[in-house]
Amino acid sequence: MIRVHLSGQLQDVTGGMGEVDLDSAADLEAMVTELESSYPGLGRRIVDDQGKIRTYVNVFVNKENSKELDRERTKLRDGDVVHVLPSVAGG
Repeated sequence: MIRVHLSGQLQDVTGGMGEVDLDSAADLEAMVTELESSYPGLGRRIVDDQGKIRTYVNVFVNKENSKELDRERTKLRDGDVVHVLPSVAGG
């Protein structure tokens, strides 16, 4: 099982759920596909039209930034914890 933590900005798509458990996902790309399948609209808030993690979205796998790993192709294993955190801007 992979546990995905979603920040508050994404919870409007999940009906207020801040944590989602997935049975499996080989990598972050597959995770986004599964999330989109269960919560339509969530995937496009995480990745762009080419399937790349949006520049303003930080995805951490076990506290490591996916931008420092293999981005969308970062492998996932049973027991991994993923945090999806869109940047917040404003004044």
